[in-house]
Amino acid sequence: MISKYNRVLLPIFFILDILVVAMSFILAHVFRFDKGINLDENYTGFLLVVLLSWAISSITFKTYHVRHAKSFQWHLRSLFFAEMCFIGMCMLYLVLSKGTYVSRLFLVTFFTLQFFLIISVNYVRKKLIYLYRARGYNSKRVVVIGDRERVEEFREWSRKYPEFGYNVKKYLCCDGVYEDYPGLLDKELSKSKYDEVVIISGGKNGIVVEEQMQDLVDVAENHGLRVLIAPSVIKNYSGRVEIDSLNGQAVLRVRNEPLRYLHNRMLKRGFDILFSIFILVAFYWWIHIIVAILIKLTSRGPVIFKQKRVGINDKVFTCLKFRTMRHDDHRKEKAENGFDEITGENDSRVTWIGKILRRTNIDELPQFINVLKGDMSVVGPRPHMLKEDHEIRKKIPKYKIRQFVKPGVTGLAAVKGYRGGTKSLKLMKKRTELDIWYIENWSFLLDLKIIGKTVLQMITFRVPNAY
Repeated sequence: MISKYNRVLLPIFFILDILVVAMSFILAHVFRFDKGINLDENYTGFLLVVLLSWAISSITFKTYHVRHAKSFQWHLRSLFFAEMCFIGMCMLYLVLSKGTYVSRLFLVTFFTLQFFLIISVNYVRKKLIYLYRARGYNSKRVVVIGDRERVEEFREWSRKYPEFGYNVKKYLCCDGVYEDYPGLLDKELSKSKYDEVVIISGGKNGIVVEEQMQDLVDVAENHGLRVLIAPSVIKNYSGRVEIDSLNGQAVLRVRNEPLRYLHNRMLKRGFDILFSIFILVAFYWWIHIIVAILIKLTSRGPVIFKQKRVGINDKVFTCLKFRTMRHDDHRKEKAENGFDEITGENDSRVTWIGKILRRTNIDELPQFINVLKGDMSVVGPRPHMLKEDHEIRKKIPKYKIRQFVKPGVTGLAAVKGYRGGTKSLKLMKKRTELDIWYIENWSFLLDLKIIGKTVLQMITFRVPNAY
């Protein structure tokens, strides 16, 4: 039974994580002071606080749980939030406990080492459990009920991915003939031992099962089994649906958006502010001077080009860029209002310095001012000028979903090469799909990955499709 493994394994996983934290503490102490494992009074007391803080954080975010049908990325999010909570509690203790002195270098070493080791241990653990389940252990024995086609899809998934631990032992398929499915389920559950009942609605003949849904749930729960219901609507939308409550009734949101939650928006906005200040203070000011001189020497006109673009919730804002094209008094107003022609490959309007700025993404640096102002984010869907935006939304289904979040200086579609002006419907559709995927799968780690890839492309002069 699955509960047996949970009773044995989960406490072991919890204790193992505690030991990893303690080992990280001792190793950081050895690295900082070279005194072996001998801790003085300050560090002994702090170690107890550290272990208690991790225990509280780990229990709160259930980091030691290994959920069926959950990816490691999902588990990584729990670890990240647990880590933030853990560091916050440790730092709060140090602030309130004025008599405790702890080296700053030790803290940096400890938190870095601890986070790396806890992720590594959890990754290895997840992989081992996948292998364990793939061999038929730690799996849930389930009964599946629904339209034959949809039941077969579920069975095929469970066979293809045995690591998720769903073992279909019995299935009741509806072929359009009315039968007493609650009665059939009751007989089956009385004969054999199961862990869960999966009810799949929808499909050509799914209405027969749906009419008996409540009775099926009652039968399963009377036998002490958990019930999973897979609504047919999920097949027609994103796989990342979310359950919510409306007037006391459970409802499904067909699109999960992590940035709908305040704590995620605060995390992203806080990073945007800090990262933008760093870029502006460390790089932008002197790059601006060099670029300004080169732009002025190669063509007349302003250094900064301002253009109206579409941001979050269809809000129009003024986007800043280094000017890369020749100044044209006749086209100036149209260009600034976002109704000029999109830039094409080998566009004659682009100056030689403009080509370099575009190929290195340096022309986008002024947009960190937009980020600081709150019009943009460091990472997000790239903003389009008004004319392009109005044209695309008529041609590409679900295009406006990308405006659920702030546009970014860089983005997932951009680093994959789907950037710049294009008249290809296929490319615009792919760009929109990637933007929507980003919105549904956002995480702080994903943002860092995109930023890292952007920087790598810039320093290697390999920014894809930048013209």
